[in-house]
Amino acid sequence: MRFSIDDLAAATGTTVRTVRFYAAEGLLPPPDREGRVAWYDARHRVRLDLIHRLQDHGYTLVAIRRVLEAIPADASPDEFAIRGSLLTPWAPLTQVDELIGRDGQPLTAEQVAFLEDVGIVRRLPDGRHQSTPSQLALAQDLLEIPVPLAVLRDAAAVVTRHTEALAADLTEVFRAGIWQPMRNGELPVDPALLPEMVNRLRAVAVQGLVVAFEHAADRVIGK
Repeated sequence: MRFSIDDLAAATGTTVRTVRFYAAEGLLPPPDREGRVAWYDARHRVRLDLIHRLQDHGYTLVAIRRVLEAIPADASPDEFAIRGSLLTPWAPLTQVDELIGRDGQPLTAEQVAFLEDVGIVRRLPDGRHQSTPSQLALAQDLLEIPVPLAVLRDAAAVVTRHTEALAADLTEVFRAGIWQPMRNGELPVDPALLPEMVNRLRAVAVQGLVVAFEHAADRVIGK
């Protein structure tokens, strides 16, 4: 299917000006031309859909460019959908005008700095913060624990170090066991179903991590 630039903008919920901007930035491949008429196709639509999805989750244009540069030029729409599912953060980000505790009072500068240091919130250029509902709830729980923030910071560093290693290992299992065999035609998985599979695996991974930690903590404490 081919689109004029107006049709492409309408189909992706954007504007002609934005389409031209992305093209000028190298985020879209050049259109096919017939005389003075430029034609766009599914390649452009799936790229625009992925750009919008990543922007909605806080990706900058620099980060989006890196994502798109890693995708083969002949990638199918299914592959774009899969990559979008993999790259989309697990929870939607929310902008927060003011960080407050469970008592309704604003957090102190020290508390806010702690939440920024451990990655629960991220400060935006305009001074507001960005986080997720689950992380904000975690922040309130943490700040109610009567222990020094330095102890919580050390604990957060331990969790981050081990969970990043765990995420890397699980990603490699997915890449070697599902992603690569599917791309090679060795695994009979419908690519259209893979985004839903990814979302279900995410939920199972979280539940499995909680159960595994409970067992590990019981063993360590028992010793």
